[in-house]
Amino acid sequence: MWIRIRAVIIEDEPLAAQYLAALLDDTCQVEVVGTAAESEAGLRLCAELRPDAVFVDINLPGRDGVSLATQLAMLPQAPRLVFTTGNANRATDAFRLEAVDYLLKPLDPEQVTEAVKRLMAHLRPFESGSPSSSDHTNGVSTPDKMRFTGAANELLPVKDVDRDQIRLLARREIVAVLRRDRRTWVHTVREEFATYYPLADLVRWLDGDPFVQIGRHAVVNLQAIEHVTHYGDRLYRVRLRDRVGTEITASRTGAARLAAVLKTQS
Repeated sequence: MWIRIRAVIIEDEPLAAQYLAALLDDTCQVEVVGTAAESEAGLRLCAELRPDAVFVDINLPGRDGVSLATQLAMLPQAPRLVFTTGNANRATDAFRLEAVDYLLKPLDPEQVTEAVKRLMAHLRPFESGSPSSSDHTNGVSTPDKMRFTGAANELLPVKDVDRDQIRLLARREIVAVLRRDRRTWVHTVREEFATYYPLADLVRWLDGDPFVQIGRHAVVNLQAIEHVTHYGDRLYRVRLRDRVGTEITASRTGAARLAAVLKTQS
């Protein structure tokens, strides 16, 4: 039986909350179980209802959505987050907090539908087009049999060794892809996954903003760069905003690409 995602909306604009609730209902995959207009009420509601997901305005008055998200992450059953915002520049905040997605106002129905698909991939992976049972051994896919075609909107299957299950990563969750020790490592903010994917396939999948290839064996998400050290002619060392503070020395070609991007952003 198909079980809908239970969601809470935290939005201080009543009309915006009603419109988002209607769009979510139209997907037939989300049940809005509660709404709140400010952070404290939203936190209490989530603690009580334990929703699967929370759609939260990042620009709430008083304690904003970023502060609220930090508190929601400490709940015994932390919900997945989708931010709504009228400011595209705040997408970086969503990335840092590992939000599943962020929706720009005015809300677009297709954008909301895509966010729900990403939520489904995280919360109901075996109902949302993950690898079929024919690719499983004792219920768990083996790394060399996980399906990935490299399509732009495809989710990347990776093996979570600790939980002995498959995780599906959206493109925007990736901090870096690195080739070392005969494996291709996929880094998110909190985790690293060893895969057997050819690096070239992931490079094609990640092609374009905000990703840049800074070395023969390294592709990084520009939004995940914490610090760049420039210590010579086209010599750069990048530190990433991930769990282990990964540092990568750019190749000369990669440094040129990075310098060009940094120049356009300055």
